Amino acid sequence: MMSDSSSTWLEQIRSYFESLSPQPFAAPTAPEPPAPRRLGLALGGGGGKGMAHLGVLQVLEELAVPIDLMVGSSVGGAVAVLYAAGLSFEAIREVFRGTALHRIAVPDPTRTALIGQRRREAILRQLLGDRTFADLRMPCAVMATDLASGRAVLIDEGPLVEALLATTAIPSILPPVVRGDMILADGSILNNLPVDAAQRLGAQRVIAVALNDAGPSFALAPLPDDKPMARLTLAPQQFAIAGRALALLINQATTLQLRDNPPALLISPAVADIPILDMTSTKGEQAGFAAAHELADELLALRAWRLEPPAPLPAPAPLPAPARPWLNLPFQMPRWGEEQVAQRTDGPQP
Repeated sequence: MMSDSSSTWLEQIRSYFESLSPQPFAAPTAPEPPAPRRLGLALGGGGGKGMAHLGVLQVLEELAVPIDLMVGSSVGGAVAVLYAAGLSFEAIREVFRGTALHRIAVPDPTRTALIGQRRREAILRQLLGDRTFADLRMPCAVMATDLASGRAVLIDEGPLVEALLATTAIPSILPPVVRGDMILADGSILNNLPVDAAQRLGAQRVIAVALNDAGPSFALAPLPDDKPMARLTLAPQQFAIAGRALALLINQATTLQLRDNPPALLISPAVADIPILDMTSTKGEQAGFAAAHELADELLALRAWRLEPPAPLPAPAPLPAPARPWLNLPFQMPRWGEEQVAQRTDGPQP
């Protein structure tokens, strides 16, 4: 017959093992692979100064700097979309020439601007048709300003033509685009150089091209003779005054935005003397080419960063040692023969 102490010992063992909850085996989690490096390009607004973007793009191609995504405001958005759509530099130059004021000047039936968008839309429709952002060869987006809510709007889906008409809709000159509850106008109003938008779209580093329109000086051209025909030439002077005022506001806002979202590299072509409505000047392209070439070493450094292979994954953590609860039982095991010795010691002596 089993003694009381032996019975207690077995019950302790049984109770202990029953209290153990089995832990399923969990293999170590594999580390996440490093995110692919993405280099973005942000193109600023500036009307006819936007030809500078073509010069910058030529240098990027010449140095084989890979661009993974593009974001632009106003003319910068137009160049980004046209380039991402696969148009040649000459084709983009032709778009600039084709959108000169004397070529697109038609009455605006909506009476929200001086110039209607019929001819501009026809030019873009001929080039892009019904293509959408999903048809571009790289991720691309344009900025617009919702006049209804007063907020900046990022457009990266839907028809390309509608997006380009919106991002380049200079207030009072070109009509806004109505899209649902939004009244979309030029993206430069609230975000002229959208470095932050490129970062939100996944670019770890961003090359930004700023078209500074606020030169250190400004002067009015001499007034023409007071003749009936001369009075018709006053519009460019009025545009120059309005453009100068808008440029000062945009330049100050852009400075603050770049302070909060600095790009990896800022390219600033010398285009302050190019009128915002001069879409035929070739000086902008030359200025962009020269400014980018001056920063060739920095561009090559960004190229090396972008093409550097990702760091190898760390070695997996070793498997945990199997649990051995029986090595530390929470009770005192009686020694063999202890009960028998006690019985002989405490029992009646012969």
